Amino acid sequence: MKKLIAILVLMSATFAWAADAGDTSDVGDQHSKHLVRTVTNDEGEHLLADSFSKTLYVFDLDQHKPAPVCTGDCAEVWPPYIVTDAEAATLKAALATIARANKKLQLTYEGRPVYTYIFDRKKGDDMGDGLGGVWHYIEVKDLNLEN
Repeated sequence: MKKLIAILVLMSATFAWAADAGDTSDVGDQHSKHLVRTVTNDEGEHLLADSFSKTLYVFDLDQHKPAPVCTGDCAEVWPPYIVTDAEAATLKAALATIARANKKLQLTYEGRPVYTYIFDRKKGDDMGDGLGGVWHYIEVKDLNLEN
């Protein structure tokens, strides 16, 4: 019985989150718009987010590297935003991909791999911004997805 209650609570939380995620703005062209969107944080800033409305971050230590350096335990806390070959083919302007060591394609913004943060729980959360002085969200006002 306790297991059933726990499952029902989890399901209702998931449905509530999915319903809340519905009022996001898509960014980009017809094909890539489902890969990224904008969310608004508590300060009213418009942030780049993944298809599930989780804020996307860049990692300073990735700059000027041939492959993402956030791997292993780092990638457990900061999951890379992985895209398919078909999705990668639709990307334009500031969005592209980089190959990870496992050959999966990670979305990039202006050449920098992007990640989510596992402790961001709801749309607009940006708890990872500024952590360690090396993690930063991407403000949409700086985003250029036009050709």
